[in-house]
Amino acid sequence: MTFPTQGAKLTLAAWLETHSDFRLPAHASDVKTALMTLDTSPSPVSYSAQFATLKRYFNRAVLVLMVCCALLGFMAVPSAFAMNQANQVNIFWLFLVLLGFHGLNVIVWLITMVATSKRPSDSKGVLLILLIFLNKKISKYSHFNDAVSAAYLHWQCPPHSNKWLISSLSHGAWGCYLLAGWVMTLLLLLTNQVNFAWETTLLSDAAFIQLTQTLSVIPQWFGIALPNQLDILASRVDLIQQSASTRQHWANFLLASILIYGVLPRLIFTLICVALYQITRKTHPLSTQEQIIQNRYRQPEQQSRLVLDADAYPKTLGTHNTNAKNDVLSDQAFSQQWALFEWSGEKPSQLQPVGSAVMLNSREEQARFLASPSHEAMFLLVDANQSPDRGTRRFLNQARAVHSALTLVIYQDTNSQFHDDWYRLARETNIPSNTLPKEE
Repeated sequence: MTFPTQGAKLTLAAWLETHSDFRLPAHASDVKTALMTLDTSPSPVSYSAQFATLKRYFNRAVLVLMVCCALLGFMAVPSAFAMNQANQVNIFWLFLVLLGFHGLNVIVWLITMVATSKRPSDSKGVLLILLIFLNKKISKYSHFNDAVSAAYLHWQCPPHSNKWLISSLSHGAWGCYLLAGWVMTLLLLLTNQVNFAWETTLLSDAAFIQLTQTLSVIPQWFGIALPNQLDILASRVDLIQQSASTRQHWANFLLASILIYGVLPRLIFTLICVALYQITRKTHPLSTQEQIIQNRYRQPEQQSRLVLDADAYPKTLGTHNTNAKNDVLSDQAFSQQWALFEWSGEKPSQLQPVGSAVMLNSREEQARFLASPSHEAMFLLVDANQSPDRGTRRFLNQARAVHSALTLVIYQDTNSQFHDDWYRLARETNIPSNTLPKEE
């Protein structure tokens, strides 16, 4: 699939509309067509091209991280195979270097995941912080748009999925380290004759035998020849002679243990964490701005020129066209019924001829207004300096149902900020709208 996908473009567009002057075209036929603007703007390097380049840089940084961990695995094994004059290597020390710290890391990771399972965590971890730092430096060096860089990091490292992204990076890095260690161990065992030995002060011989046999349970399922009790006893550090079969059994045991208890668990954990990272990202609800963009193109604007209740409402009082934005009220309109919705200032001077203007400031007043249905002309005056909200939309929908000849009148002056919002709300609720300019 070509990157960026439509979901990535939607996230990018939402971020740009929120944090920059960029806006998607208002008259596109659908979301996909509108998002195509990201492929051509700005010139010469579009937003989509910058986004895709940042993704490519991030993937390369992850690859470099895995290669570095593999190199560490190659370098760690030879030092662990430090042999004495009798070509003996301590099997305890090999397990500590190759599997000990790996096992400790897995335990810490499991405890952390359990502790943070019921609460979100904003931690990014050392590896992810390093990758983000490199991406920011590359973005700055490449002269990419700052908003695009921030949008990419918001898309790639969302807070709700960060723990799975961090986990997949950690398990992947450890998997590369262990796989490289396994390969180096195999090469050393192929090119050197090694006598495996063990020694302990605190543990008894029986304890070491029990530990070895416990670790041998899973490898035995695959029919691998492993050390038996005689091989274990014959590998005491004070015993110099060691048969070829004993060395072979210990080599099989070491390679099988690294693969089964190290490489495979890390591979499984990596796949699980990557899957959970993708699932949590795809199932997470869209942001408010993303929903706004989708709804913007879901239902194309349709103009309606039907007159509502033409017989009950004379045409001389004003136009009932739902698209009327700047119609002038006739003098006859001021002799009809008026209501002032959530009005905080003085009554406009133009309403002096009106016999009675109902105030709709409290819930009780609005409830009485809605409880008195009428087919006579009713003008609802609102202040364009106050922003409508969801409660206003609900009231207008209810008022339209009980007052069939309702007209929304927007009272505005030259500095009104929310005239277009009121006009849009009137259009969406199918209520005719007019404008009443403020007299100087």
